[in-house]
Amino acid sequence: MEAKLKIGINSRKFRKDNIILKNQEAEVQEYSLRPDTIILSGTARLPEKIRPKDSVGYLAIYLETDPVNSEIVDVPSNLTPSLGEKIIHNALLGHESKKGTQHAIKQIEMRFYGITKRAAIAALEDTYKSYGKYLEENK
Repeated sequence: MEAKLKIGINSRKFRKDNIILKNQEAEVQEYSLRPDTIILSGTARLPEKIRPKDSVGYLAIYLETDPVNSEIVDVPSNLTPSLGEKIIHNALLGHESKKGTQHAIKQIEMRFYGITKRAAIAALEDTYKSYGKYLEENK
């Protein structure tokens, strides 16, 4: 049985790949989860001045992780601009959860200069906390 995760966004303004969609529903992306992977998530509140008026205003990063070797196999997030998402994706993909998260934080600190920088770091730190909880529960 294949599990599927659907991520959809419905907002008045949504920026995707430098195209702004107004009063439209953004396309729904479908991700097929690999068998036996776990999802670690981290969230952080976005700065007030960039929060959409009709949204909660959180940045979310998810790490699809192989529980056998802790390798990160996918990294969906709602981070914009897409270049910031690429930095996180490249820093995490294929790495072990603990080292990958630390590496991604260093990469964000060195390479990402934007208003969402602190939120991205906080969300990554939160994914690491999720990983610690997972390890505690599955000793």
